Amino acid sequence: MGLNSDQGARGEWTQGFANGAATLLIAALFTGKFYLLFSFLFGYSSSYVIRNDRANRPRWIKRCIVLIVFGALHFTFLWHGDIIFLYGLFGLLLTFFFFRAEKTLKIWFRIIFSTSTIFIVLIGALTFISEFLLEEDLGTSTVSTLDEILQGGTFLESIPARLEVWLLSISAGIFLQGGLAFAAFLLGVRLARSSFLSSPLDKAANLKLMKKGLFLGLPIQIIAAVILLRNEQAAEPSESIYLISLFVSFVTAPLLSMFYVGLIRKLVEERPRLVLWMKPAGKMSLTIYISQSVITSLIFGPWGLGLFQDLQTWQVFILAFGIWLLLSYFAAQWLKRFEQGPLEKLVSSLTRNR
Repeated sequence: MGLNSDQGARGEWTQGFANGAATLLIAALFTGKFYLLFSFLFGYSSSYVIRNDRANRPRWIKRCIVLIVFGALHFTFLWHGDIIFLYGLFGLLLTFFFFRAEKTLKIWFRIIFSTSTIFIVLIGALTFISEFLLEEDLGTSTVSTLDEILQGGTFLESIPARLEVWLLSISAGIFLQGGLAFAAFLLGVRLARSSFLSSPLDKAANLKLMKKGLFLGLPIQIIAAVILLRNEQAAEPSESIYLISLFVSFVTAPLLSMFYVGLIRKLVEERPRLVLWMKPAGKMSLTIYISQSVITSLIFGPWGLGLFQDLQTWQVFILAFGIWLLLSYFAAQWLKRFEQGPLEKLVSSLTRNR
């Protein structure tokens, strides 16, 4: 929202030490990793709706349809990088897996994850061959219609431009993260059956999980992020090297995501005060998610403060944390008065079994 509508932190937005450091941290620690965590939690939380009862499937389907509608409104009027629409869409597909045997879920998880990985690797290889062997120009335009409107257009003018960027980004999103996200859905469904997140912590097994994720996952992510950054800061950046470094980051993201899961579980068990302050934001995740888009739309859009492309990458990076902390405080105050967040209550009322 703040830098480039369809490219994000690329090119000029990576130049200099501060911008480069912010880009490196985003690529190494966040990109692709938290998307998988959210996907895992989405699959896991389905157990709270289904409750191992086939009679609850209609409620799940209604929830997915509501998410699709919310997502469509979100990407139309606020944020073209919406994920709610895809969650609702893939959630409908997940309906067919709720009462399958454990072995079936394992097989489908492996098939979907492996197929997605192979497909991504092949596309990466083809882009490299096209650019360096066939000498084709893979460069993409860095100025979109939405960028031009965000420089001084109107809110109504931004809607068709935002939809145009969304159509391009959703195809890339499904390709890059769709299969991996659905595999994470299935893993969440499986682990919910054993109450993985609420069962007593096996410290030895959790430590093993953390070590594997940290010592295997983090070096790969750092190397991929360094390659991505050096390429973006080069005089003539290569589009295929950018894509390959991004593909490597996404394919190996589950390793670092495992570390995050293990770390959070360890902190909840041993140092709860360090993490439980985030609980209200977690209980109001949909409200927080949409509120972030509302706030950033007003910060960067010309119908608000008009700061689009006026801030540097490192400033946007810090701003993102500031907005989340502010909304976390809001969530804590809201839940002192009400049982649910406003959007959570709306979804609950729309999907309640009648």
